[in-house]
Amino acid sequence: MDPFIVFWELTRACMLACRHCRAKAIRNRSPNELTKEECFRVLDEIASFSKPMLVFTGGDPLMREDLGEIVSYASKKFRVSIAFSGTEKATKERLEDLKNAGVSRIAISIDGLEETHDSFRGIRGAFAKSLVVLRKAREVGLPFQINTTVTKDNIYELPEIARLCVELGAEMWDVFFIVPTGRAKAELMPSPQEFEDVLCWLYDVGKFINVKSSAAVHFRRIEIMRSRGKMPEVSELYWKLLDRLDFGNEFERRGAKEGMHRAFVTDGRGMFFISHTGDIYPSGFLQISAGNVREQRVEKIYKNSDIFVKLRDPNSLKGKCGICEFRFICGGSRARAYALTGDYLAEEPCCIYLPRGVDEN
Repeated sequence: MDPFIVFWELTRACMLACRHCRAKAIRNRSPNELTKEECFRVLDEIASFSKPMLVFTGGDPLMREDLGEIVSYASKKFRVSIAFSGTEKATKERLEDLKNAGVSRIAISIDGLEETHDSFRGIRGAFAKSLVVLRKAREVGLPFQINTTVTKDNIYELPEIARLCVELGAEMWDVFFIVPTGRAKAELMPSPQEFEDVLCWLYDVGKFINVKSSAAVHFRRIEIMRSRGKMPEVSELYWKLLDRLDFGNEFERRGAKEGMHRAFVTDGRGMFFISHTGDIYPSGFLQISAGNVREQRVEKIYKNSDIFVKLRDPNSLKGKCGICEFRFICGGSRARAYALTGDYLAEEPCCIYLPRGVDEN
């Protein structure tokens, strides 16, 4: 399987100090970052695959002065998106430059209402600055999505964030379920039942806006169950969130435009991640290096390294994930399994579903 999407951490430099930061971002760029010329070479190598989507991330990619040149080179070969921080670096002129360089979509994070978001991002005023950036993007005609990290602290603010996505005109709401790696602590993580409730609720949100989950691939199982008329086992949280799912009559109900193609993409299976120094990981949250682009070609690492070979085989999974009837379109978060158990093939720790034939006792 060729990768469907490639995430590339261009730098770990960032002006924020987020509580969940996978990268443990710092203020200054590393001298070991891939150079512009190395980036061009790696882009040429990625082009050997059948046109994956490319997402530049960080840190904050806007901290690189050569970002426009890299994006321009990449956009001649791929559909390019970029995720960056809502800071003063995202000027209207910079957004226009990115649009002219060929960026198809940008992503900005909103992780709660103002107080929650600012606390989470470690900078007072971060929420207001993010809204300013999103409105600037709309002014210059640059499509955007809103990313949200779900934690115990912001679960009950999710309806307000969803409403904000619709009001601002976001192309997508990407809802990420925290993985305890980097600065992120396990106590921030919702319980398995809260995972199930929020994911089931997101299925309903999909009537209003295009929604996807990240690091919670059991959303695919819930989509299939709901489409078949079978309701997952939910608790009071689901009903409380659903009661607040009211966008008013002015918003047209619409299904997810990007569809079920995402059903085949998870850590190391249909995707990979390139670090700022050239290491290739199955994902940014499963940081086991399969090789480095300075030493091997990208295609060889992705197709032949042991970890990628194992991750592409759903039958190699352990525990209930290994016998689950949904393992070929889900398989659980390998990053979360690794973070909590030390085994990337272990069963998803935050899924309550019992596969057919499993004794509940």
